[in-house]
Amino acid sequence: MINKDFAEKFIERVTRYTKFNVNIMDEKGVIIASRDRKRIGQYHEIAYRLITGTEEMIDTTGMSFPNVLPGINMIIMTGGKREGVVGVTGDPQEVRPVALMVKMAFETMLKYERQQEQQRIRANKKEHFIYLLTQVEHSDPEELRSYARELGYPEEAVRVPILLRLASGKPDEILPLLRGSPLHTRKDLSFALDGQHILVYKTVETEKKEAFFDFRNTVREYLGALKRRQGQTPCVAAAYVGSFQDSYPQYYYGYRHCKWLEQHVMPESDEPVFFYDHFGEYIRSTVPFGELQRAFYVYRSRIPEQKLQSFTETIGALIRTNYNFAKAAEQLYIHKNTLVYRYNNMKAVLGADPLASSDERVFIEAFYTYLMQSSEN
Repeated sequence: MINKDFAEKFIERVTRYTKFNVNIMDEKGVIIASRDRKRIGQYHEIAYRLITGTEEMIDTTGMSFPNVLPGINMIIMTGGKREGVVGVTGDPQEVRPVALMVKMAFETMLKYERQQEQQRIRANKKEHFIYLLTQVEHSDPEELRSYARELGYPEEAVRVPILLRLASGKPDEILPLLRGSPLHTRKDLSFALDGQHILVYKTVETEKKEAFFDFRNTVREYLGALKRRQGQTPCVAAAYVGSFQDSYPQYYYGYRHCKWLEQHVMPESDEPVFFYDHFGEYIRSTVPFGELQRAFYVYRSRIPEQKLQSFTETIGALIRTNYNFAKAAEQLYIHKNTLVYRYNNMKAVLGADPLASSDERVFIEAFYTYLMQSSEN
């Protein structure tokens, strides 16, 4: 169906370059746009004959039909379908080349307009699909999968989300670098979230024997194109890699894990930050404060504030360095022996040695989480 507004705009343009009257008829044979506005709305018998028949052009000279004047009428075709008719009024010998050019111009513009409309529709669908994936915790699974099918995104894959926070440049400048990577596949989903973030759901080939072991290196190689760009102008401030998911309704949680990393973990240099490397900290952060309060209130109330501050600094540094005393001491700007002294003092007060027992490590780290949350509340 030819849009009436589109046809009228076309007539406005084309009549600047010809003295002849040009009509556009729809699939019902009705004139929907014309240089001669009195003719709009009239039924055109010959146009209807062209639309319902097999002819491509009819010369109306000598014909006697209501609302039909001498001239040339040509079928408008798009995608092999008869959409309407363009008519040019006048001496057939004179207007035939004009009619042909008008027909070609209209068909070209109509094709372009519909391609643009399809792109707009796709962009709107993609935008809504992204919204459902990242902002709605309990999206309708069938709605998600319907959008995915329309957009050509297969679900039958394991993907891991990668959230990129840009330091410079715009997402539409950075996305082509990612998509140009040899490791970017047609199964990968990539899009801009806002002016500062790009989100990629990267496909992980779990059929490979060591897929889960190698995925960190795969992510590093995938982001290599951005590192090369960074050699010129830094563009990525940080890359946060969330959890594996294989179902669209679960993608929300993978993205939320990326956001948790962004809010809680400071990246080291340009290394990606992986969710599974901070899983213990994440789990502790999800424990309701009331539960921690019931478990640790007495500890906190009986230990002097100065010691609590020392314990918080000590435990935090040890957690961040995987209990490497030398690195933890560097982070705290103290001598290693001073850190050992603090650690032994903490063991004596709390009655727990995280180096000796995994259960006691859980206890110490949960207590640390409680202290940190208490300072925020």
